[in-house]
Amino acid sequence: MNAFYFIFSRFRKLKSKKGFLSFNFYLSICLITFSLAAIIITDSLTRGYKNEIFSKISSLNPEFKIEKKDKTSFSQKNYFKLTGELDKYSQIIYSPLIEMPAIISSQSKMFPESEEFYNQREGVYIFGVEENFLYNEKLISKYLLNEKSTIPNNGLIISAYLSKKINKSVSDEIVLLFYDYTLNTFIAKKFVINNIYNTQTQNDEFFIYTNINALKLNKSNIFCSSIIGYYEDEFTNLDMINDSNIVINNWDSTNISSFLNSFDIPIKLLMWILLLLSVYSLSSLIYNFLVQKKEDLKLLQILGYSYYDLRKIIVLINLYISTISIFLGIIISSLFIYLQNKLFLIKLPSEKIFQLSDIPAHFNIVYFIKYPIFILVFTIIVSIYIFNKYSKIKLK
Repeated sequence: MNAFYFIFSRFRKLKSKKGFLSFNFYLSICLITFSLAAIIITDSLTRGYKNEIFSKISSLNPEFKIEKKDKTSFSQKNYFKLTGELDKYSQIIYSPLIEMPAIISSQSKMFPESEEFYNQREGVYIFGVEENFLYNEKLISKYLLNEKSTIPNNGLIISAYLSKKINKSVSDEIVLLFYDYTLNTFIAKKFVINNIYNTQTQNDEFFIYTNINALKLNKSNIFCSSIIGYYEDEFTNLDMINDSNIVINNWDSTNISSFLNSFDIPIKLLMWILLLLSVYSLSSLIYNFLVQKKEDLKLLQILGYSYYDLRKIIVLINLYISTISIFLGIIISSLFIYLQNKLFLIKLPSEKIFQLSDIPAHFNIVYFIKYPIFILVFTIIVSIYIFNKYSKIKLK
């Protein structure tokens, strides 16, 4: 007699009956399907969120910053001497930087159809860098809302948040008021908004960018306040630069990654608890199957099946349930990830708090391999354990 036909034909009949075992069969499939899909979707959303946040934060924070130890600015002579050392590293990109606080002053209409204006002022922090560095893909370039264009000496790149706040858009004029320490006075200069970026992070509220030449207001000895840059190779370091007057500050991305990863623990813990409940439901099904089908199993033993053959049948039943559940779980999670990236079904309640409103789902084929394998191995171990402990069949 064919054991597979014997067991599975009766197993199918068993499922068609109205009873606890039949209910537990469908419950096990639903729970394992849901738990697998939930784990994959959770991993996809958390990884997508972390990747997006990390990318946006890193675009506003250069990987290294070179400053003088005494916090003074670089003269042109100092700068070119230092860049002579930097040019030895082919794996970095860098730019001189002038940074300073400023105040945006702009006129806005009282009402859309009104001819009356009011003066609006907002505190900002302005970064002046070289134009080719500004449009490097590691900086805010990928978050620009309009096409890239040249940045004239009176051009600015501001955030979408700030643009909305001061009611100004591309090609509009604003006035920047900042303090010139060499002249010991405030300087007002007119700028034109050249482009708008949007990272949705809190830095959008006050960071603006311009061509470094726009901030060189006089013929002073100041060339730049510091040098910033990015590593093309993650293993590059600048420790070999022989200059005791400078300090090299590297952006500590490890702490940010650890901070973001810490939020995964409670979420993933809930998902794994759900998976354990699913496996418990399956173990309950196996146990009740052994109880209700003990006569059939004894009959198979009389027909010549060994203890190990019968245990193999139980394992195959477990695989039958798990395979169906895994297939459904993969289909559901794949469909959800696709729809999330197209329609953003799940949105975060507060962009101000979470820095994002739409969560991208990160697709990784590894999720669809490691979790199904874990479920298969874990459920097989559980089914063998249940059979060994609760089977009334004696080992020959």
